[in-house]
Amino acid sequence: MGYCENVNQERTVAAAILDMLATQRIEVAFGIPGVHNLAFWNALSANRTNIVGVRHEQTAVYAADGNFRVTGKLGVAVTTTGPGAANTLGAFGEAATSNSAVLVISSEAPISLRNPEMSRGLLHEMSNQSALFAPLAKKIDGKPLAISVTDAQSAISAAIYLIEKLQEAPRGCGYLGIPADVLSQPAPTMISKVSDSVPLEDLSQLREITNSIELAERVAIWAGGGAVEHSDALTALAEHLGAPIFTSFAGRGVGAKSKNYLTAPVHEPEIAALLSECDLLLVFGSELDGMNTKNWSLELPKEVVVIDPAPKKPSLNAKTNRYLKTANFQLICQEFKKVISKSNWRDYSEICGAVKSRLKESDLEKDGISLVTAIDESWSQEHPVFCDMAVSGYWVGVYGSHLRAKRNAYPVGWGTLGFALPAAIGAATISPTLVVCGDGGLAFALGELATIQQEELPITILLNDDGGYGMLRYDQKIMHHPERGVDLFNPNWEKLAESFELGFQEATLANLANAIRQGEKSRKPNLILLKEKLYPPRSTSPRWREAN
Repeated sequence: MGYCENVNQERTVAAAILDMLATQRIEVAFGIPGVHNLAFWNALSANRTNIVGVRHEQTAVYAADGNFRVTGKLGVAVTTTGPGAANTLGAFGEAATSNSAVLVISSEAPISLRNPEMSRGLLHEMSNQSALFAPLAKKIDGKPLAISVTDAQSAISAAIYLIEKLQEAPRGCGYLGIPADVLSQPAPTMISKVSDSVPLEDLSQLREITNSIELAERVAIWAGGGAVEHSDALTALAEHLGAPIFTSFAGRGVGAKSKNYLTAPVHEPEIAALLSECDLLLVFGSELDGMNTKNWSLELPKEVVVIDPAPKKPSLNAKTNRYLKTANFQLICQEFKKVISKSNWRDYSEICGAVKSRLKESDLEKDGISLVTAIDESWSQEHPVFCDMAVSGYWVGVYGSHLRAKRNAYPVGWGTLGFALPAAIGAATISPTLVVCGDGGLAFALGELATIQQEELPITILLNDDGGYGMLRYDQKIMHHPERGVDLFNPNWEKLAESFELGFQEATLANLANAIRQGEKSRKPNLILLKEKLYPPRSTSPRWREAN
């Protein structure tokens, strides 16, 4: 990448940063103006990155994360000092744990008024604001990408560095804190160059691994969120090796063009059995975390190979020392395709079909799969779906037919309730977006209904009102706990929608598909209310220990 450009002294530091983002084709950032960060709003112009105003700082980061998940470009949030910055941490944690490339740029207390030895009690002042973000930020050589600066030159240099490093695989989140008075200072006349970096690669085991693939009778592929940019390459490799494609939650849609793509998750017994049958598993861009592996209780093949730019964690989780440390998945797929082609060792489509048929016939699960089917039949594959931590979201996020990568956003990185609606704001600046959420999660961000209407964002909200925290209610039931704290008072949703001038429909499972079609077709903000109590799917942890 690298920058080396003259900067007009008339521009402020804030303006120079917006210009820098624009050169990266980052069209929009998200934030809230405050007395300390007004320099960013003062610098807005037609040829610079725009800032969409939201109603809570947490939403700014959720929206930046959502924008990244559908575009693959760096997501950017702009916030103000102290409480404004602190408000972002829940969303920052979700983005960080999900390896989303997100940059939070915050003002800090004016440097000219600070005392280096102690806080003086300035408005919003806190000592070491970047330390809030350090535990979650991406690390380079052990150092977190959470940086506070004190002068204009350092601000520009740090912005260049963070924009570059956060977009390198494995991607992650970073923080840049700039004193309020520095944001308004003239930008330096010369921006120092950051040299292009070449990710370290360790391909020492490539020949040995290729030989193992040659000898294996039953090869399988596991694709994670780190593989979403390489769907076509993995599709071709799967076809060549006759390999089924398992995906993590973040990897849904990777390889979906292949007949070998598994539409059902590995949490279903038929899919788990298929995984246990293979001889060699190739893991691309997945950490093999607890939620995707039932806390590592899945029976993995004896041979597991990790292909990842940061293979330490997935190798530990898979108990393997066989890995290729690289982000160049295209090259690796080309090398693996040099082995003699193999035939499919099972009818993978038939297995997935059997799972779906069983779910449709189950008294407990048929409503959940009916919800999935209604969305599959009515919401365009071209448009993204954002799911919340809700029973409805668990069904749609994991079992939905997401036939391309980056279509589905699902917050089981950190597991943040209230993710879907604010994150969808970032996606809806690009295309119509469907939000699938429960009544508990929607309440986290009701103020953002005003953002959606003000920005005229084409968001369809599918609200499943089950009277409270349905998943927690189920948890309490199976653990034989009293049902406490999970039943919620809810507003009159129709009147709420009317007050924000949203379109409104109440639907049943029988006519839901038509309601969703109408919502998508309108290209306007709208809310669909579905009152159903759904049984959780097997992808949720309380059901992991069930007998097949």
